[in-house]
Amino acid sequence: MKNKSSTFQPDVLRLVQFVLKKAEKRESFSVTEASRNSELNGIGDYRIAEILREVCLEPNGPDSKFKLTDPTGNSWSQQGRWSLKPEAYFGYLSYLSNISAEHANKNAKVAIWIAIATLVVTTVLGVWGI
Repeated sequence: MKNKSSTFQPDVLRLVQFVLKKAEKRESFSVTEASRNSELNGIGDYRIAEILREVCLEPNGPDSKFKLTDPTGNSWSQQGRWSLKPEAYFGYLSYLSNISAEHANKNAKVAIWIAIATLVVTTVLGVWGI
């Protein structure tokens, strides 16, 4: 699903989409690189690190998540192969499913109005034809 610049998306959603794109391409990234990315414009290093700690698995083995998101030292510039925790991934899939359901609901409403209009026109033409 593409980002729409006209709609607001929460930081977590934008970062989850960013992690998924990077994971799909098998690309590593650091907290610093993510904060400089145009897709995540406006999300600071601390917020990115906080979100990555919550939604991602250990990128480079045991205890690497804390090391790569620790604000002390120079660890934010070290790259990791970030991937989502299963619950974050399935939460994102649920979000996409809800978006699809909303679109389907709008289409169904339009279809109902078209069916009602068709019924009215058919009924009027049938009465006039008698």
